[in-house]
Amino acid sequence: MNHKTKQIGVFGSAFNPPTQGHASVIEQAAKDFDQILLVPSAAHAFDKEMLDFAKRVTLLEKFILQFTSLSCQLSICPIEMEMLQQQPDKPVFTYDLLDKLDKSYQASGPSIQLSFILGPDNMVPETWQKFYRADDIKQRWTLYPVQEKRTVRSTTVRSLLAAGADKSELTGLLSPEVTDYIFETGLYQSLQAQ
Repeated sequence: MNHKTKQIGVFGSAFNPPTQGHASVIEQAAKDFDQILLVPSAAHAFDKEMLDFAKRVTLLEKFILQFTSLSCQLSICPIEMEMLQQQPDKPVFTYDLLDKLDKSYQASGPSIQLSFILGPDNMVPETWQKFYRADDIKQRWTLYPVQEKRTVRSTTVRSLLAAGADKSELTGLLSPEVTDYIFETGLYQSLQAQ
């Protein structure tokens, strides 16, 4: 029996909030994967403060509603939070996360190939070299770099919201579903810009 290897892309980010820059990454990668796992950071690797994990997962749920005709499955994967809860004093590194995902998928049976989707910010060599076991990641898993086609930073969105931006100022930066949810709940509007 011929079993096709399932191609799974792992796209980790703070998603604080998920922007149309993130959407561009997903749109570029979708054609090459059967599934893309969106892995929100439990804690930021470079000590940036973030909105509560559960709220960012809810934002991701709203965010993925815009993808009505993607050629692959999109899933939110809370593995980083699960790993942090199991070992609260140990940082969750990309290498360890990919290793855990790899072992989990291999144990479930079907043949899979994990690839680590690198957004434009992590492709910069100075940033990539900060990753724990960066060379081991490159050797063990496929790196899937994407180009920056939409320059939208979560930092910019947070700054606009903290400064009292209205919905119209966020057009093109966030999906309508994410924008509506942020305004319904008041997320980020009382934060200092970070």
